[in-house]
Amino acid sequence: MTDALFRDLVTAAARPYRRCGRYAWHFARGKLAGDPIFLHLLSHPLLPSRGMLLDLGCGQGVLTALLRAAADRHAAGDWPADWPAPPAALVTRGVELSPKRARIGQAALGSDAVIRGDIRSMALPPCDAIVILDVLLYLHRDEQAALLARCAEALAPGGLLLLREADADGGLPFRITRWAEQAACATRGRWRQSLTYRPAVEWSGLLVGLGFETEALPMSQGTPFANTLFIARRSNTTVQICPSSHEIADASIDRVMKPQTAAHSARTS
Repeated sequence: MTDALFRDLVTAAARPYRRCGRYAWHFARGKLAGDPIFLHLLSHPLLPSRGMLLDLGCGQGVLTALLRAAADRHAAGDWPADWPAPPAALVTRGVELSPKRARIGQAALGSDAVIRGDIRSMALPPCDAIVILDVLLYLHRDEQAALLARCAEALAPGGLLLLREADADGGLPFRITRWAEQAACATRGRWRQSLTYRPAVEWSGLLVGLGFETEALPMSQGTPFANTLFIARRSNTTVQICPSSHEIADASIDRVMKPQTAAHSARTS
């Protein structure tokens, strides 16, 4: 039953992308159906039931689409008894650098669902959960660490960070992951895109150092890849984090993310 229900959820979640063209629709269907992270998020009690979730590097916003479809299905009374209720009161906001992907997400889901921005320099509002899936590999090591530090500051105590990255110690599956990503970059015309990977143990150590209680799970089921999902919760204990987003002059944002000032961008570039 759950397999059929999830297929129905994928179909419903992809439906808003029909108005954006065949590619956007097929991509949404394929991504949601083929990536094990989405079924895992629905079938395990990870996401908060309410509050604000930031999806950084969200692409077309397919996570938001799936959560909306799940909330509608649950409200109709058709939901597996062994799955947690989907977070119907959780507001999701996506950030995407690509203008084309951001436009698709806005056209399919609404202008407030996805905004165009650079996660390396955008001020992050206070939130209850942050999701970063297969994104940090595009950043340099110092940018990775700085972004995670800003995530730690944005999250409320006990807040959730879901981070997925490839495990650089993953042997052949990791090499397949890297080859596939290099091929994908080439097809997008980004031949010189640098990719920065870390071993899973290094990702865990970085998160722990930022005050997260962290669990690492394999998240490549049904694929040949070496992806790891890091489930990190911000400790209730105060941790001194540097660099500090309190230096951001325009960090007071009312549930909307704004680009940082040019002066601050210059300081952090």
